[in-house]
Amino acid sequence: MKLGKIATLCNGKLNGNPDAEITSFGNLVNPKKGEIIYIISPDYLEKAGLTDAEAIIVPEGTGKSKKPTIEVKNPRLAFASVVELFAPEPKPEAAIHNTAVIGKNCKISENVHIGPYAVISDNCAIGENSIIEAHSFLGKDVRIGAGCRIFPRVTIYYNCVLGNNVRIHSGVVIGSDGFGYEKDGAAYRKIPQVGNVVIEDNVELGANVTIDRATLGSTRIKNGTKIDNLVMIAHNVEVGKNTLIISQVGIAGSSKVGDNCILAGQVGVGNYAVIEDNVTVGAQCGIPMKKRLRSNEVYLGSPVRKIKEMAEIFALEGMLPRFFSKFKRLRKDMDELKSQIETDIREKDKD
Repeated sequence: MKLGKIATLCNGKLNGNPDAEITSFGNLVNPKKGEIIYIISPDYLEKAGLTDAEAIIVPEGTGKSKKPTIEVKNPRLAFASVVELFAPEPKPEAAIHNTAVIGKNCKISENVHIGPYAVISDNCAIGENSIIEAHSFLGKDVRIGAGCRIFPRVTIYYNCVLGNNVRIHSGVVIGSDGFGYEKDGAAYRKIPQVGNVVIEDNVELGANVTIDRATLGSTRIKNGTKIDNLVMIAHNVEVGKNTLIISQVGIAGSSKVGDNCILAGQVGVGNYAVIEDNVTVGAQCGIPMKKRLRSNEVYLGSPVRKIKEMAEIFALEGMLPRFFSKFKRLRKDMDELKSQIETDIREKDKD
């Protein structure tokens, strides 16, 4: 493909020959002739210019190079478009496999793929251009919008709803019972979980995510949110728009996470906690039950604190060994002084 066409695709400014032929994409470490690469900073321009790459995607305002460049606002984003161009994701053809099980009164739109041994229960609806891959299960009354992709071995329990352009990776379970029990004498009685899960448009769920159905009402994941592998979301949780939840996060029941938040790996969120909009929570943070994290803040630690306070605590923790050594010396000096005073008193009493 001609470099000029790629520059147009990236909405970038081309510096160099528009007729240069690009055959693939590569990385900065060892690109080959004909490949286009990207750098995130002008600091890497000299190194990129010494490679065999055919062209470089660079940030706006980057200086001249020996090789053709395309200047863009966000090189990583532009490079993603190039990767999609040369290596589009493989997709199965629109068809219903003869081993798939389709229930009664289902509404299956045009250009839908349903793979081998998938089970679509009664009264389900699947929107146009959606893909349900092998061995996936849709319970009764499930609604799936247009342009969704359900990878193999996904389980979606009854009455759950997915919007448009939702991607769900293997092993995900949506709509399993919330963890609700009440002590009844010596035993625990199960509280019926009769709500559902609603996943809005443009959400992606990584492998082995679990989202519990609500006790009443809906557990809801809002538009544009992306959830990494191995995340657990409990009953009646609400996650806002365009939020990132990274691997091994656990969110307990009835908690709320706002818009444009980031929860880093292994964050634990207690019941009824509230995380307001534009909050970043660092890895392995512990958010206590009913705690409220205020908007536009960064939090660290367990229990969680604002980053400025936590930085002071971290600094003091680093000084503890030195403080303890001083304390031991002081205690030794105090013991010696006490012993000397006691000796002096005894000698005085003899006199």
